[in-house]
Amino acid sequence: MMEINISPKQLYEGCIQAAIAHAVAVGMYPELNYEHSWDGINYSMNDSQGCRATITFHADYIIAVFQDIHKVDWNIDALNFFDGASEEIIQIANNEALQYVLEDVEGAIKPVISTAFWGTWEQLKSVQSLDEIIENGGYIIRSQLLSYHVAMDEWRDYYNLDTQQITLIQKLFDQKINSNGERLALEDDEIQLLYGDLEECLVSLGELKFFKK
Repeated sequence: MMEINISPKQLYEGCIQAAIAHAVAVGMYPELNYEHSWDGINYSMNDSQGCRATITFHADYIIAVFQDIHKVDWNIDALNFFDGASEEIIQIANNEALQYVLEDVEGAIKPVISTAFWGTWEQLKSVQSLDEIIENGGYIIRSQLLSYHVAMDEWRDYYNLDTQQITLIQKLFDQKINSNGERLALEDDEIQLLYGDLEECLVSLGELKFFKK
């Protein structure tokens, strides 16, 4: 078990930014609606190329699991990646993050992962080095670990966002980060910047506790 050089705060804020950018743009690209989603305290990603991940943002702990089908060893128990973790973290991992990477392995339904990390809001740890984590699926959160403006440039290019949408993402991001988990009302002028399939946008924003008044 070793400490890894990932800032928990940066990771969380990067995931919020990515999910909001996705939510603002998904109406234009509804076929990509599976790429980012929030379910309670769990943030999930899927790159459609064989890699998916879920990060659990618990009040006290952060737990991230990655499943790269090109890297998994189907014979390794997922909990082997949590060697040295506390019983509480293992319990949360079993109840939350690992529920999103279940597979049928010879008739048994069990979580299958290629890497993982866990820890508190102060420090993250893993049985693998950061380089190994990235190689085994962690690359899917590369953009989430960038500074806000560098990541925004990537999301702008990926979704072909205009200036108004970028401003909206910044506004919604600031509201979400400072919300303390409360529900947030979307103003009419904000909704007008959700192009394409409005319902797709509202579903994704609803997962982040934004709602249409």
